[in-house]
Amino acid sequence: MGQRIPIEIKNKVLDRWLFGIPINMIALCNGIGYGSVYRIIESFKSKIPDLDLLRAVAVMIRQEGLSLSDVGLGIRIKNFLEQMGSSEAEMERLLTDIDIHSFKTNQTFSNFVRQIHEIHRFASGLGISIHQVYDYVEQKNEELRTLQIELDRIKTLILKKKIEYHGLQ
Repeated sequence: MGQRIPIEIKNKVLDRWLFGIPINMIALCNGIGYGSVYRIIESFKSKIPDLDLLRAVAVMIRQEGLSLSDVGLGIRIKNFLEQMGSSEAEMERLLTDIDIHSFKTNQTFSNFVRQIHEIHRFASGLGISIHQVYDYVEQKNEELRTLQIELDRIKTLILKKKIEYHGLQ
């Protein structure tokens, strides 16, 4: 009967197996037999449901050049979208539309997002919704046109008064 394998080696075996390293390589690197590696993995399978599926996912993540933090980010974004009542498909369409708009207007995605934040701060400062910004600007433009007409009328009156004043002297 063989020696008891330390837990540290068992954990290394599991880590390397999850990383996608073949059993014969794990055995060679840890100085234990192929059968021992196989039994260690099988013992973990009895404790961890879907360990084969977990390995397949881990291998796929590694093959895509991703890390667990990348996967965690994806999960956080998915949860955030669900909380907002949105879907991945809606977000993909939005990002595609932004990408096309950015291309057509010769700006970067980052610049577009900064501009959206600026508009949001502007609207928040006015106490209005971002959806009301267009109407607000149109209203202010109309007020400006009205004031410009009034200013022109006043300038005309002043000019007339100056002419009358100089004409009386």
